[in-house]
Amino acid sequence: MQYKLCVEYDGTNYFGWQKQRNQITIQETIEKALSVLLKEKVKILGAGRTDTGVHAINQYFTFRTEKSLPDSAFIFGLNHLLPEDIRIKKVERVSDDFHVIISAKKKTYIYKILNRFEPTALDRNRCWHIYGEINLEAMNQCAKLILGRKDFRAFRSSICSRLTTERTVYEAFWKKEGDYLIFQITADGFLHNMVRILVGTMVDVGMGKLTVTDFKNILEKGDRKKAGKTAPPQGLYLYEVFY
Repeated sequence: MQYKLCVEYDGTNYFGWQKQRNQITIQETIEKALSVLLKEKVKILGAGRTDTGVHAINQYFTFRTEKSLPDSAFIFGLNHLLPEDIRIKKVERVSDDFHVIISAKKKTYIYKILNRFEPTALDRNRCWHIYGEINLEAMNQCAKLILGRKDFRAFRSSICSRLTTERTVYEAFWKKEGDYLIFQITADGFLHNMVRILVGTMVDVGMGKLTVTDFKNILEKGDRKKAGKTAPPQGLYLYEVFY
């Protein structure tokens, strides 16, 4: 049987999702817990890779096993075996032809900025602290420019290995919640560091270092060198994957 599980995690103490040698990752930690629970070696496949320090509110992964357990056993059993910064939220059985990556229609990410003079102790690993004045209206003008099918080659890292750089953005906007500025973006896919570079560039616009016209030109010309810096990872969250 193939199972699909939804997991939430704080990525602060991990070197991202993807398993790698000599580093603690989300994938490896979950695989070890599952192997103990099922008493067999288990490999999981995630809906996407999150980088070091990036969080997930709803990340999905699949695995196969011949053993049948009630959903409650997976939730309570795994959460008992996992560290407290990784929590299983939902379990469901899916068909053999379901693919956690290929079957995904779109994904939503959010990015959090704490915009005030005083830093935060409690959220220091869950947001980007900026104490300068930020023009939210200007950043929302930038967000409107990326809607639709666009080429995002200016907003990807140098190590991005994706063959195509065009993506369709269904929604993108900034909103203010108390002292926090939150960017939300939904697309059919993302390039490596795409959201963080978009955020870094929009913040430059919001702080007057670039204009909205500059942002438009960077998008159209695809020049990564003209775009802003990559925003720090701790403000980024994988919010939802839609199937």
